[in-house]
Amino acid sequence: MKIRRSRRQSRLLIAVVFSIPAFLSPAAVSCQTSSKLPRQDFQGWAAIEATHPVNERTDFIVSTELRYSDDLGHSVFRRITTGVAFRRFHFFTIEPYYQYSVTDAAGGRFSHEHRLAIVAAVSGSWKNWYLSHRHTGEGRFVENRRIWRYRNRAEVRRPMTIAGRQLTLFAWDEIYYGTDARRWYRNRAALGFGKRINDRTSVDVFYAHQNDGISRPGDLRAIGINFKTRF
Repeated sequence: MKIRRSRRQSRLLIAVVFSIPAFLSPAAVSCQTSSKLPRQDFQGWAAIEATHPVNERTDFIVSTELRYSDDLGHSVFRRITTGVAFRRFHFFTIEPYYQYSVTDAAGGRFSHEHRLAIVAAVSGSWKNWYLSHRHTGEGRFVENRRIWRYRNRAEVRRPMTIAGRQLTLFAWDEIYYGTDARRWYRNRAALGFGKRINDRTSVDVFYAHQNDGISRPGDLRAIGINFKTRF
């Protein structure tokens, strides 16, 4: 059973990584017939983020992400995001951004979303710990609906040496409030490790768990990989 699960997760990660180019393909948004979506799902998430410094306190950021559902057997979410991060006082960052995404909705329909958002983040170090707290306000334009959402995320990181390798262990938790739900409706948490590949590139690998009483599927387990680079 453990061998089958390991092979299953390996196939999932390979499918996610090699499906990223399909984001820009017209075939990627073709309709698929599916039955009513389940409440739970196991997914693979892969993201790439590129940052270009405009000056000492300003960065231009562009990123893309793909999420693949192992239970449904196809990609369920694709996005591309661009924004600018303004750093102030060495511990405070403001980041407005725009995001376009396509989500596989229930019944084989695809939902297109335009999102305008702003992030206010406070971060700092204490001994060997790195702490950050992000507040995100989002205006979501989904089909003919306009939804406002607030996200609150706390994260902690700590560099460690494991088996002679320099790694960074991290954990974060994020809660969501939506005007459509009129309540806190989602909690997403993750635990993982990061590895610096070179001076410009790093990678994070993590396991995430989500509880959501509204979305379908909303209760998720996911394996994720994020690549970050500066150019």
